[in-house]
Amino acid sequence: MNEFGKKIKKIRKDRGLTQQQFADSLGYAHKSTINKIESGQEDMSYQKILILLKEYMLNSKDIFENIDEEVNKLNQLIDKNSHKKDSCIIYIHGLNGNSKEAEFYSFLSNKYDIISLDYDDGNPWEVKDIIIGDFKKLTCGYKNIYLIANSIGAFYAYKYLSSFNIKTAFFVSPFVSMKPFIESQLCKNKINMKQFEESKIIVLSNKQTLSYDFYQSILNKDAWKTKTYILYGEKDKVVDKNSIFDFLSNHNATLSIMKNGDHYFHKPGQLRFIKKWIMENYL
Repeated sequence: MNEFGKKIKKIRKDRGLTQQQFADSLGYAHKSTINKIESGQEDMSYQKILILLKEYMLNSKDIFENIDEEVNKLNQLIDKNSHKKDSCIIYIHGLNGNSKEAEFYSFLSNKYDIISLDYDDGNPWEVKDIIIGDFKKLTCGYKNIYLIANSIGAFYAYKYLSSFNIKTAFFVSPFVSMKPFIESQLCKNKINMKQFEESKIIVLSNKQTLSYDFYQSILNKDAWKTKTYILYGEKDKVVDKNSIFDFLSNHNATLSIMKNGDHYFHKPGQLRFIKKWIMENYL
């Protein structure tokens, strides 16, 4: 166990919390993440550390004693989130993404605090409270809130954050409907709707879990009213293009399509395209 992990474990133990309770308070879906952090197998993002400090009224030296470089990094993050600006942009990553992706949007930092909402990958119904809770904590005190969300992060945004006063949203390769995805998985695994309803929870051969109750919930009309700009790759094989068109017809949204673009915008040319797209539609 490294020194950082020992300190995290002590903070948890001193407060009489189980790993699951501690995980819930920091926005992690599973206690296994806390176990890995405490044992030194996994790092905690600076955004999560920021939530830890706020939640338990700690200061950076409580967890980074005599580690000057880490203390400096954290203090910079705290300074960045000290509301020197009236407006913030919250970035929500997609599946297998991380908080560091938000650094790409630093070209907007002259006017906005750029804050990443970091979460553990998990089933969509498991991360709902985490997304809502962390968004509320991270945006507290800001006059204007803007949003950039990638892939399934966009689904979490429009499905779970509609009650917040978000000025403008930018969705990159968004999962704007989970319905066709779930139905395609059922079809691939030769499971009919009656079997799905009777089982309630189905674990597929690839270990993916499908919930009938969650499926029913996404059939309901969402309450998303925010002006939304969507960027979609012409050759995206992950997100069904018809779901994008359906979203456009039911929301205040505008679509841009990158020729030859795929689902994952990560190559230099693709990143330049994202920057240009945001600046052209820029707030």
